Amino acid sequence: MIAKRGLSSHRPGRRCNLTGMEEEVEIVDIAISGIGERYSVYRIVNPRADAAMMKSIQKYGQLSPVICAKAADGYELIDGFKRLRVCRRLNKPALRAKTMEMNGRVCKAAIIQMNRSGRLISEIEEAMVLQALHREDGLMQIEIAVLLGRHKSWVSRRISMIEKLSEEILADIRLGLISVSIGRELAKLPRGNQNNAEKSIIKHRFSIREVEKLISHMLSRPRWEYDVILANPWEIIEPKQPRPVGLQAKLISMQGSCMSVSKDFKKGGSEKRAELSEYIDRAIGAAQEAVQTLRAVL
Repeated sequence: MIAKRGLSSHRPGRRCNLTGMEEEVEIVDIAISGIGERYSVYRIVNPRADAAMMKSIQKYGQLSPVICAKAADGYELIDGFKRLRVCRRLNKPALRAKTMEMNGRVCKAAIIQMNRSGRLISEIEEAMVLQALHREDGLMQIEIAVLLGRHKSWVSRRISMIEKLSEEILADIRLGLISVSIGRELAKLPRGNQNNAEKSIIKHRFSIREVEKLISHMLSRPRWEYDVILANPWEIIEPKQPRPVGLQAKLISMQGSCMSVSKDFKKGGSEKRAELSEYIDRAIGAAQEAVQTLRAVL
């Protein structure tokens, strides 16, 4: 039997809540239509992770219950957003879930606490939760630190980072359009320049190393040069080498000539080689002299 608003057949258990107190946890089957996703705004969609979850559920089914908080009109999902998305795509009627009584701020804190040990939550996801606790719930940074058992500087660094990102960049990170690592680099730029930088990064499909190099160069230049840099970013990522001249050019030409002679000589027959014997002797003599001269300076 599926629980939509109330609880059905369940298997009670016990777990510690965020304050260290034990509380009863009930495991029930909840209709997917009765699960809210208001806390999904603090999690980032990862298409690859979703694809892996899809394969797992198709092969093995739901291996572990999701975590839900009881709400007035049903349930709110706290942990298990990939499982919920996948089960919706597969038209599953219900999810097995652990349900708990938690208020809003504790639900937000639980998102971090439940994923911390397995490192399943990124730095930006943590930052979004912390910002919500600070701005929406009115908690001081020291209060958030105490709630989560972390140092105040840990809270401060993450809130500072998230508030440097533009809303457009944050939205793209949430949707998985750019990675968390790229978002972290974009946060170093002024908000007004982040969107143009993101467009250039996506257009050229830069790796995180290339993004780091580009952003570092931009920060070393005045802001009025940013548009020029982004118009030709490859000049920074892979700067053109100066054209060789003089002896350097001759050495490069010599290398090409030697490779070409060897290739053509292997193709020619014995009669052709006999006709070239005089020229071969001259070439060998000149090459030997050049080799001796070059080796003398090494």
